[in-house]
Amino acid sequence: MNLPQQIQEYLGYPKLQLIDVNTGLPEDESAFDKLSQAVVISFLTAVFKASRSKETAARITGIRAGNELLNALFEKQEEIIERIAEYSNHSTAITTEKLLETASAFIVQLQKLLPADEAKKGEQLENLLTGERHEILRYLPADLKLGAYLDDKTLDDRTNKMEGPISSLLHKIENSFSTSN
Repeated sequence: MNLPQQIQEYLGYPKLQLIDVNTGLPEDESAFDKLSQAVVISFLTAVFKASRSKETAARITGIRAGNELLNALFEKQEEIIERIAEYSNHSTAITTEKLLETASAFIVQLQKLLPADEAKKGEQLENLLTGERHEILRYLPADLKLGAYLDDKTLDDRTNKMEGPISSLLHKIENSFSTSN
């Protein structure tokens, strides 16, 4: 099971829906919960982005409070919360609450997934999220336009969601270039 699904199940949120590369819409709109999907995937995308720095990845693994983790991840936290709230048709208060729940769930999952050796946790987080990048981006709704808020336009590139033999090979290659500096 991938990390987005682990967090979704841990929180008891509706099943995450893959985003169709051609339409930018969820594959099963009848079962699509905009808020939970946007919150979980936006959060994980921000963690991925932050984990590209070894120092930040190491710092993330030591955080034990959801609000502290959100502050460490989102430079434009208010704007991102407003964007998710607008996208999902919910209030910023509910969106903030769901983001905090997601951050806390991530901390719990991280403790299960990473080794107890504190010195290696940053590198392990970086490796874990490098491997999960494609899975995370496959669930990122196009209409959220998160790349603009995280200063990474490639996040909104629909080729990240493509599947098939050639696309899979290219995703492996891009993952190898996604390691930290």
